[in-house]
Amino acid sequence: MGRGLAAAGLVAALAPSGLSQESPDVQHQAAYCTVPDRPIRLCAVITDDGEVVKARAHFRAEGREHFSIVEMELLEDQYCATLPAPRAGRTKAVEYYIQAIDDDYLPQRTVPFLLELQEPEVCGFPPVEYDSARAASITVLATHRRQGDELDDRFVSTGVRFVPKR
Repeated sequence: MGRGLAAAGLVAALAPSGLSQESPDVQHQAAYCTVPDRPIRLCAVITDDGEVVKARAHFRAEGREHFSIVEMELLEDQYCATLPAPRAGRTKAVEYYIQAIDDDYLPQRTVPFLLELQEPEVCGFPPVEYDSARAASITVLATHRRQGDELDDRFVSTGVRFVPKR
């Protein structure tokens, strides 16, 4: 038996039976525009054969190097996150993707999406947050030390707590 097959057999023998090795399934209906100065509401249906232990929305202003993260919360049958409002005149679009991790530490993410900033009369159904309590309590996690100690100035910081990467 070849060395690779022996190792594969050993791994299979050590793997607990009945546990699945399937990544979460992330279903998200993307919007393609949003309006300036309004927090963004993103939701996704995330399922797994085990348990979804983490769901996050990763976002950045178009052209920026590093993504920031907002944790998603399970509300009824979908996971949702509120992103800070993109600031009028400071960015033309917000790039984002959604990622989930299950109890087997298997990740799955969507492709990146681009939300172009448009005026309300042009963007028919912007994914804005209507709940003022959620809009006033957004926690943003930095993913890199170069992001500094404050939220990117391309986003409105009102109601946002920024957690820098240390």
